[in-house]
Amino acid sequence: MLPLEHLGLAVVDGLVNGSVMAFIALGLAIVFGIMNVVNLTHGELYMLGAMISWLMVQAALPYASALVAAPLLVGGLAVAINMFILQRFGHEPGQTVLATFGLLLILQQLGLAILGPAPRSISPPFNPIIEFSGFSYSGFKLFAGLFSLMACLLVWLGVERSRIGPLLRAAQENRLMAESLGIDTSKVFLIGFALAGSLVGFAGALTSPFRQIHFLMGFDALAVSFVVVVLGGVGRIGGTIAAGVGLGLLESLAALFLAPTVARVLTLTLALIYVVARRLGSIRGVWRY
Repeated sequence: MLPLEHLGLAVVDGLVNGSVMAFIALGLAIVFGIMNVVNLTHGELYMLGAMISWLMVQAALPYASALVAAPLLVGGLAVAINMFILQRFGHEPGQTVLATFGLLLILQQLGLAILGPAPRSISPPFNPIIEFSGFSYSGFKLFAGLFSLMACLLVWLGVERSRIGPLLRAAQENRLMAESLGIDTSKVFLIGFALAGSLVGFAGALTSPFRQIHFLMGFDALAVSFVVVVLGGVGRIGGTIAAGVGLGLLESLAALFLAPTVARVLTLTLALIYVVARRLGSIRGVWRY
């Protein structure tokens, strides 16, 4: 039988990691889930946010400045990618996948040139030890988890309760009709990419003090983000948040019995099986997708 403190630590760590996972996937939930644009550079934008944080700390600038610079710079890059590349292809899925895959490779090489092949790290700006009943936990990581969860909920409310969500969906579903109603769809897409890029850039800077920073870290972020968005229901911000927290908790509990890598593979495999089963059930009328 597992000691109670091990179980408590797994639950807290799972909730924190799951909240961070949902925050990282949030930008993809907007661009892919709502706007139906496949952006394979999502993981690399996350890597850039972490790299910007490392560069600013190396330049003896306060870590807090990275939390401002990373979302601005990464959000600006996301807007540029949309304006100068994706928009010229009309956001057509096939060409968009090829274009963003090429950009993915370019951004990876940029990361390699700046960071080098070895992983980098930075120290947390503060890290009090939080004592729970029977175990202790990193204060900064707990702060990052709580902040991620609050940010996710605020974005969810903002998209669902404001005009942003309906405008994004209208621009994606019927662009000609939206423009005939006076909606500037180019501006709507600009807002969507700016929001998504800023969020993932902020996530990269926020998590940089407790994750290794390297030029390949975007692969894992992209793969997990796609799983979280699809598992939560494409186009559902609330579902993305729930899926991220649930996956993080499941992975942490599985790590009590398995090696961390095996736990991650098992968790993602179960998530994919559930998505396939849910889709088949939807087709056969067992449940709605």
